[in-house]
Amino acid sequence: MSSRLLVLTGPLFAIAFFVAVLFLEQDPPTESASGKAVVDYFNSHSGSTLVGAFGGPVLVALIVVFFSQLRALARERVAGAGAGPTVMISGAVLWAAGLLVGSWLELGVVIAADKHKEGVAETVNVLLAADWIPFIGGTAVTLIGAGMTVLRTGLVARWLGWVALVVGIVALAGPGGFLGFFVGPLWMLVVGILLLRAEPEPAAV
Repeated sequence: MSSRLLVLTGPLFAIAFFVAVLFLEQDPPTESASGKAVVDYFNSHSGSTLVGAFGGPVLVALIVVFFSQLRALARERVAGAGAGPTVMISGAVLWAAGLLVGSWLELGVVIAADKHKEGVAETVNVLLAADWIPFIGGTAVTLIGAGMTVLRTGLVARWLGWVALVVGIVALAGPGGFLGFFVGPLWMLVVGILLLRAEPEPAAV
């Protein structure tokens, strides 16, 4: 596959992510919901939950491919790209792992609900309500690394580097994590489009 086409994985991830957030997440039960309420909800929404669960590995692949391609492009442009690319790809792996944990828990709660195991469903739902922590942590590290990479290599406009770096740092601070939740995919969308439209850069010497 053309390396230029690999950057499309960023916009594809963003589109799939926001479609999932807008159309698959339908007011799920909170961590304080009773076992019966959890079972009733997931039996009524098993289809959309399973789509989200089985779509998780696809999103994971898009994240890893996109940021791996960014790392490759950064190293082609600047031979000594510094720690940024490594931080970025490490964060992408953590982000992907957070998504896989969410998919795993979603599948587990659907199975528990289908078998009417209220206690199990209630427990898994509590874990599911807290699965944003690895997702946000991974997103934050990815954005910090991406910001470092852009500022060091000029891979895209420097303001995008500053946005990634600042949002990544803010995302590590409690409620600020939800800024990274939305900015991360948007950043991938914008950067992927810009890289696709850009003229190829000569390799570093």
